[in-house]
Amino acid sequence: MRFLFAGLVVLMLATPVAGHELSVYTVMVNSDGAYPADIPNGSLKEGDAAWFWMKDSTENTTLVIELEKDGATMRSPILQYECELDENGTAIDENCKNRFDYTFNQYNSAGLWNLTFMKYLNDTLVETINGSVIIEADIHSNETIVQEDTTTKSGYTSKEYIAGAVAAISLIAMVAIATNMKSNTSSEED
Repeated sequence: MRFLFAGLVVLMLATPVAGHELSVYTVMVNSDGAYPADIPNGSLKEGDAAWFWMKDSTENTTLVIELEKDGATMRSPILQYECELDENGTAIDENCKNRFDYTFNQYNSAGLWNLTFMKYLNDTLVETINGSVIIEADIHSNETIVQEDTTTKSGYTSKEYIAGAVAAISLIAMVAIATNMKSNTSSEED
């Protein structure tokens, strides 16, 4: 009986889980432009992040990054090439930033995002660079594809047959355990 219970536990723990490891894509903006301004398709999925680094060392140059999707916009704080640090390596001005991190929402950010890199020299806009990225949906299983490819005449997929078999085996095991417990209780009372 213990062997059957252990087997069921192992079977339940062996159930596959699909997903993707979250990743970070880096974009550098220097005196020559943004690299890459257009993030390659397939690079990011929902839940992934993009790091935008200000690497233009031109004196008094700052950068603002704007992300836009379906009319909604998000702007970065003003980014500078470098921030003054104290002797411990901590920024003296906590508002000074040289990197903007943006994490694309894990549930509703799939689609085309427009990127605008705005460079300022002495607080005057001097250059605008446009780019884009297509964020892919984070589909945690390929169940839709499996249904199209392996649907049997009865309309069930192979995963559904396996799930049904596991449920049936679990039901039989629970009945066997309950019967065994009842017979052990009855023999103890006698």
